[in-house]
Amino acid sequence: MKPSVILKNHQDLKSGKSNVHFLVTDCKKKMKQYKDTNSVITECCDLPEDFKLTDNLLSGCIYSLKDNVSTKGIRTTGASKFLDDYIPPYSATIYKLLKQSGAILTSKNNLDQFGMAGTGIQTAYGCAKNILDTTRIAGGSSSGSVNLVAAGIVDFAIGTDTGDSVRRPSSFLGVVGYKPSYGLISRYGVLPYAPSLDHVGIITRTVTDAAIVADQVCQFDPKDYTSQKLEHNFYKNLKTLDKMKISVIKGIEEGIQENERILYLNVLNKLKKNGHIIVEKEVDIKLLNAIGVTYQIISNVEGLSCYASFTGVPFGANEGGQEYKDLIFKNRNKYINNQVKKRMLMGAYVTSRENFNSIYIKAKKVRTLLIQLTNKLLDNVDGLLIPSASSVAPTLKDTFADTVKTSHADDCLILGNFAGIPSITIPIGDYKGLPYGININCKQKEDQKMFNIAATIETILEGKNE
Repeated sequence: MKPSVILKNHQDLKSGKSNVHFLVTDCKKKMKQYKDTNSVITECCDLPEDFKLTDNLLSGCIYSLKDNVSTKGIRTTGASKFLDDYIPPYSATIYKLLKQSGAILTSKNNLDQFGMAGTGIQTAYGCAKNILDTTRIAGGSSSGSVNLVAAGIVDFAIGTDTGDSVRRPSSFLGVVGYKPSYGLISRYGVLPYAPSLDHVGIITRTVTDAAIVADQVCQFDPKDYTSQKLEHNFYKNLKTLDKMKISVIKGIEEGIQENERILYLNVLNKLKKNGHIIVEKEVDIKLLNAIGVTYQIISNVEGLSCYASFTGVPFGANEGGQEYKDLIFKNRNKYINNQVKKRMLMGAYVTSRENFNSIYIKAKKVRTLLIQLTNKLLDNVDGLLIPSASSVAPTLKDTFADTVKTSHADDCLILGNFAGIPSITIPIGDYKGLPYGININCKQKEDQKMFNIAATIETILEGKNE
């Protein structure tokens, strides 16, 4: 396995080789250096004057949060000018847990407005450029958080994942992106997009680090009605596995760009060489092609429901107006971007009286079919490998022009959100200096097995098992 960044930093702090004040100062210096990538919305540091280093592995670690996580006393914008001056009166559970662990928050990071996009360009605070190549996107919506981890500015970061928003940009930036089983990390205090699909996720540079952070934040929370209990010790039980049986979707590599396909197939070949079994499973292409549209319908309906109250009257930016409808129109027109408006309109359209049964209910039924498909792909195997994307990070030019070539391989990560299963993206190589990753999935609540499979593949790719 790759050496842990968090363990090394913690050991350096305990031995006196480093100190938290230096780490915070260095982090701020690096954030300033990469300011033109628009990764950070708000710089902050909640290091208390009486900070004391403890034996908790996260104590003294530098981290950052996606700016849809509520932080008491610290601005939380959701990357929207609608909430430009919003300072929450309470904190999200995940922020509280990390604060209790002794981790040090240094920034709130850029995202697509309210998480509604997958590019990092749909934000009120400047397009989040890829920190490795500023002519390309970082991916979204957890773009700023992934950027800071990839550049080594923070030890880890927290993002959210509704369809692929932690795992896909992690592929583009060459880091580890972990989406837990649904409900393992509390969503209390996190601005929602689509509650039945939303997951809080973790971004790190190694699988070991993801397991360490997960141990701290995967805790039952009575404030989150979807919270689930799971006895775990991910880091202590992390190990490499022998003779794994891994399933793949037969022919899925045809949807991957040529050079990225080589990287994907190389992983499969190395797994076989190391004694692991690859099981190809056939899938109806019609179902794969239905993933994207099903996701759009369901997520946009839930997004509309979540943000229907954003009028500017009870809170948020307010342009004023004589009539209530006129006031709402002005506020939303000015402070909500076209991508969010489009998704809210789509949500309203498919839930209208004329379309509710023929579109929305049908999409819910297709989601059920896709969950059943996911479960079949995981039957009688240890895990499922899928591409994290069809290519390396697209260019900003193509993204703004909407000319990025995509395929059903770009939608497969959404299966993890539909089914609520644990899913992790790890880097497997690069093409012309641009990273590319692969995604590992297991059955619900088999997060430990997922970590172990990821650690095994990470070790094989490091050449330790060959």
